[in-house]
Amino acid sequence: MRTSRPFLRTKANRRDKLVIISTMLSYAADGVGKTELMYKAGLSSAQLERYLPILVRSELVEVSTGKKKPLYRTTRKGKSFLDTFDVLVKLLD
Repeated sequence: MRTSRPFLRTKANRRDKLVIISTMLSYAADGVGKTELMYKAGLSSAQLERYLPILVRSELVEVSTGKKKPLYRTTRKGKSFLDTFDVLVKLLD
């Protein structure tokens, strides 16, 4: 989710935490590796290391063991979060 809505940006024109989380969840919907998620969501490695454990601990993302590396996939709870977030963004628009 890429947005230019001013209410989803901080004063320094940075993305809000919820926007970062929703972006990560949307890119992880079909399962993605850590590096791919970082690049697709436009995150630094520090941001990825900060947010990914929170999403896993909150059960918004699950980790499955792939052939060589772990895959991160949005859970049903994470998809529900995305749906709710989209509704809220539309209400504020």
